Amino acid sequence: MRVSAGSLARAAVRPRLVVLLLVLLAAAGVCGRLGVWQLDRAHARSQAALEQRRAADASIPPASLSDVLAPQTRFDGSLVGRRVTVRGTYTADEQLLVSGRSLDGRTGYLVLTPLRVRTDARSTQSAAPVLPVVRGWTAGPDGTDLTPPSGEVALTGYLQASEAAGATDPVARTTDSISSGALANIWGGPIYTGYLVATSSEPAQPSGLASLPQPVPPGGWGLNIQNLAYAVQWWIFGGFALALWYRLVRDEAAQGTASTSDAVASGAAQ
Repeated sequence: MRVSAGSLARAAVRPRLVVLLLVLLAAAGVCGRLGVWQLDRAHARSQAALEQRRAADASIPPASLSDVLAPQTRFDGSLVGRRVTVRGTYTADEQLLVSGRSLDGRTGYLVLTPLRVRTDARSTQSAAPVLPVVRGWTAGPDGTDLTPPSGEVALTGYLQASEAAGATDPVARTTDSISSGALANIWGGPIYTGYLVATSSEPAQPSGLASLPQPVPPGGWGLNIQNLAYAVQWWIFGGFALALWYRLVRDEAAQGTASTSDAVASGAAQ
């Protein structure tokens, strides 16, 4: 039976249905709050799992870069976040600043420096391979010592995959991406298809550079599925409570419409 908007409005303000609405709104509010609580639990459990994974990764001694990745070979996704050690010499005059990178809510630059990796006597490379190294973060180049340590350095850090090619300004010495393919055109090769986020250096880095947090392992972010499902269930229950009230109002309005129609028909028959 078609129910008019006026009939629905008259039914909705009847005291019994108003009281029921308040009760169901309270129930929906409780369900909504429980859903938010489960969502917070999903975030917390996911973060705890990530921290455990990071702690487990940190307890594993770093591997030598030469044991996990060779120059100009495919960078496997499983290497993201892998701790490695490497020795080599920075080429300071080819250093770039990677613009538009955030740290702790501030936007600044990553300091990207080519490292000529030391190779052993058995290497068949005609030139020392180049490893892009993110040495740290700075808010801006002015007033900050960005000079890399001279001579041979020993680094420990985390591997990251090369990014898509972007725009590079050779005059300003800036770029907006860390792309091995694009960097090979600037720095020469052979070059590694990933880059290193340095976490420690011997000799030490300049004090003005901020260290980056450990890269997130593949699949590290995300919500705990079980708690997320519970959150969705609570929100569905809250929706059911409101849908139930609307159904009751509609039924009440339909009954009133039917009674009015019967009364009109009875009067016409007389």
